[in-house]
Formats: sequence, C-alpha cells, structure tokens
Amino acid sequence: MVVATVAIVGYIASLDDADTAAVGDCLKSTSSSSSTDAEMEVVDCNSSGAEAKVLKKVKGTFTSLTAESECRKVSGATSFYAQTGDGANFLLCLSDV
Repeated sequence: MVVATVAIVGYIASLDDADTAAVGDCLKSTSSSSSTDAEMEVVDCNSSGAEAKVLKKVKGTFTSLTAESECRKVSGATSFYAQTGDGANFLLCLSDV
C-alpha cells in the first residue's frame, strides 16, 4: 500500500473541528487556502461534501515523514491530516470516501 505523499497539515483554528473527529467520521476541508492552513469539518459520510474518512487517530506530534510512515501501516489509508499547534497534537490516517 502506498500512502499519498500529499499531506494536509493543520494548525489549531477556531473553526477547525478535526480534533473532535473519531474513527469512522468523515471530513471536508473548509479552507480553500494552502494545505498548511487547512481547516477540517466533520460531516455526514453520505453528504456530497465528504472528502475523507478517518481510519485511525493517534495522539502526538508528527512530521510529514513520520505521519506518512505511521499511516502507511493502516490498511486503506490514502492520506493523512496532522495537527500541531497550541492545542492537542494528533494524526488522522484517512481514506477516500
């Protein structure tokens, strides 16, 4: 399995609720700016806006390299979202919806 090398790295933002995402939840990007400023919103997996599904959530701080390595171990993972900043640091391993 190859995990996509395109990563979404998020920083804590008031509208970002990726930190509340759980395994099985779906996400959509609420930001059209660069991926380093991406904000994610939890949405219904059946909605047309759903872009990715959470396969695994891991607490901790990850670089692009360590995040990719961790998610490569997750069956079906195609991308990841790593959040670092002033609050909780975590990694979401994601699949396409």
